[in-house]
Amino acid sequence: MNTKTSIALLLMTIAIAGCNRSTNALNVNTQAPPEPLPSVPSGNVQSAQLEPVAAPTPSPVVQAPAAPTAPTAPEVPKVEEIKPEIKEVESASLQAKAPSNEPLTHESLAGSWNVASDSAACRTILAFTKQFDGDGFRATTLRCNAAELQEVSSWDVKGPKVVLLNKSGNQVASLASVGAERYAGVTSSGRAITFSR
Repeated sequence: MNTKTSIALLLMTIAIAGCNRSTNALNVNTQAPPEPLPSVPSGNVQSAQLEPVAAPTPSPVVQAPAAPTAPTAPEVPKVEEIKPEIKEVESASLQAKAPSNEPLTHESLAGSWNVASDSAACRTILAFTKQFDGDGFRATTLRCNAAELQEVSSWDVKGPKVVLLNKSGNQVASLASVGAERYAGVTSSGRAITFSR
């Protein structure tokens, strides 16, 4: 017998043995299922009387804390004692309304301002950008009714005053400081104008 024949016979033997095993494995699960267990318990059911349920014990009563005593009213100062304080407050408010002695600068004025002139919604924006074709810095007004305020296109600082100019370079309004973040003046037509923020 040559080697090839012996290898072929060996492989056939292994294949036949494998088939026998798989056949035996399939036969293992073919047993009959076990008998079901009875679902009803056998024997007599016993009954007994239950003990009565005890009533719940009441929770202990918590007493409310005693009412707080009324605070004593602070002593009201006499009129003579109040008058000096009023004078101090009045002098402080007058100092706040006094115009600032600091020189005006473009940096401090740049930004958005409420304009009290002809419309409650009137605003002006003083930009910190130089005009391309003229003197001063760019400016614009929003929601202002007066034609002269609608023409504002630039602004500048002239000494102690803020000056608004139109496209032709003509003065539209001039304002001076009247307090912290407040400027007041008149337009070229004589109309009162105020800036605040």
